[in-house]
Amino acid sequence: MTVRKQNLAAYPGHGSRPSPQQGPRVKSEGEPYFIKNKGTIKQKLFDDRSPLIVEGKPVPRCPSSAACDNYKLGWHGTVSSLLNGSATPRPSTAPPRVKPEAEATASIGAGKRMKVIVNEYAKSRPTPREARVKPEGAATAEVSKGGRMNNLLHKYGTLPLSARGVPRVKPEAESIFEGSRGRGMRDTIHAYGQTYRTPKPEPRVKPEGEDNAALDRGKRMKRLLVKYGRDPIQSQSVPRVKGEGQNNADLDRGVRMSRILHDPGSMPNQPSPIARTNTPQAQQNAMKGRGSMESVLNQIGRTTYIYRPGVQSKAFMRASIC
Repeated sequence: MTVRKQNLAAYPGHGSRPSPQQGPRVKSEGEPYFIKNKGTIKQKLFDDRSPLIVEGKPVPRCPSSAACDNYKLGWHGTVSSLLNGSATPRPSTAPPRVKPEAEATASIGAGKRMKVIVNEYAKSRPTPREARVKPEGAATAEVSKGGRMNNLLHKYGTLPLSARGVPRVKPEAESIFEGSRGRGMRDTIHAYGQTYRTPKPEPRVKPEGEDNAALDRGKRMKRLLVKYGRDPIQSQSVPRVKGEGQNNADLDRGVRMSRILHDPGSMPNQPSPIARTNTPQAQQNAMKGRGSMESVLNQIGRTTYIYRPGVQSKAFMRASIC
């Protein structure tokens, strides 16, 4: 039994003849427009039987000579006249209207400044500039011209010191003022260790704070450094412990650590809970959970490594002792 392959069309109507279409319905009075809208591309290019009709260009309508000049200028352009022609002369009948007070500005606008820059650059002296300074600002203007920096660079150390006003100090601030002049730093640098110490007032301590004040003076550190191990041990009162807390009190005295270090066998062993392994898979997992370090150590203990004498490289030979 053979199966015929059915050719499926890519879209409805593909590969088949086009269905005949009815012609457009055109009225008699619209037939000229219908023929015109069909276009003339097919008739002009693809139909050899139709005659080729060459229509002439319309004659431009130039009623005056100025209109003809504008037409030629718009048709040919102005690039050729700019490249090959000459400058258009300015009419003498329309000179620029300039007021007398604007003659200098008009001459600059005509290109006088650019002409000087291009043709006479560095030939004339720079234009002098005079700063307008008021009499009361002459000193500040002189400093702004670089007078201060000139003195710092070229006359440093040769100029007299600027006069300063005498500071006004009250009588009760004379000592502080003398220290601000550098007296304190001078004594520190040149007379260190030779000056007398400033007496400090005795601290005011209440009677109940005498012990704490003595400790702050270094009494505790002095006993640790000088009298350590020489003073008798102060007797401490026996702690009050209830009967039911005697075991905990003994543990706090170091009994537990002493038994761990010196007599670990006397400590009771807590029984481990029985593992609940009901299946062989559970027993295998329990054995794996114990770790494999024991088997690794046993395997290593059965072998040894013997070094070969006289061999430069680190070559070893394994030998089983079991």
